[in-house]
Amino acid sequence: MAIDLHTHYVPQGLVDELCKRTVPPFIKINGDSTQTFHMPHGLLDFSTSFTDMEDRKNFMEALEIDHQVLSFPGLFGVDSIATDESLPLIQIFNDEVAELCKASPDTFSGLATLPMADIKLAVQEYKRARNDLGLIGAILPNNCFISEEHANAISPIFKIAQEIGGHIFIHPGRRPDEVPESYQQSKPIFADFLAERLALSVQNNVSHCMVTLLFSNFLDAYPDITLHVANLGGTLPMVIERMDNVSLTRTPDAPLPSSKANRIHVDCSSLGPRSLELAVAIFGANRIVLGTDCPIFSTEKSLNAVIKANIKGSEKQLILNDNAKELLDAYN
Repeated sequence: MAIDLHTHYVPQGLVDELCKRTVPPFIKINGDSTQTFHMPHGLLDFSTSFTDMEDRKNFMEALEIDHQVLSFPGLFGVDSIATDESLPLIQIFNDEVAELCKASPDTFSGLATLPMADIKLAVQEYKRARNDLGLIGAILPNNCFISEEHANAISPIFKIAQEIGGHIFIHPGRRPDEVPESYQQSKPIFADFLAERLALSVQNNVSHCMVTLLFSNFLDAYPDITLHVANLGGTLPMVIERMDNVSLTRTPDAPLPSSKANRIHVDCSSLGPRSLELAVAIFGANRIVLGTDCPIFSTEKSLNAVIKANIKGSEKQLILNDNAKELLDAYN
């Protein structure tokens, strides 16, 4: 059986509220009764796979997924908008995911979404989520870690997590200062190969997040927090050897960047077997957890990536189950 730390859920109550909005983030009901999620930087087909958790349980059983950690990602754009808009939506998610997890504790754990435009309110909501709702931690947008300065700005969230416990999941998403003052339907960010270039941009931002977390002393003050970053740490596994060469050339007496690569966990969401093999070589199999981005990406493909990777069977077991179990045991 496997444990999936990167999955998403949208309660029906939140869907209803998002359908009332007319600027991103919102959900549009199309003429053929299908639904489309209008995110800050693109569209996403939206179906009952996000909302029907009884069907999700059947899906998990068929694929031998024992447990999912549910979150509402910053990429959807809710946590970054002004707090008078975001907080009511966020609390719908936090309340409803908590109820779901209480009803099915062996199957689901939940991560809180926080109103990132007001860090004091974010801390209050984190306290409520952990102490009153029983959620295991929170999901944070990786653009808040694009530099040490940005990470330090949200350090109160880490301070409260260190104080009362919690798991932090860092997922692609924007900061509040990246939200435009007024909505204007914009042209695509790239003129050609939009999906491919956006994939590179997302992974690039994840990589900057990893540089901040691995190479600064930001996390030193929070030794009791568990944490993982999405998408195998972005492009970092591919470029860290170049970072080592730069370090050897310019600062030969300094520790190599690769010597710090095993400080945090990453998930394998949306990546394939070759990427996973490289990540195991760089981070170590004991620092990688299963992530599927269900239901946005294919759970089957993520499982097959682990199964087909040219790594040891014991390493596959760590990735599919044991590493995640060790992280979650702190909150069960």
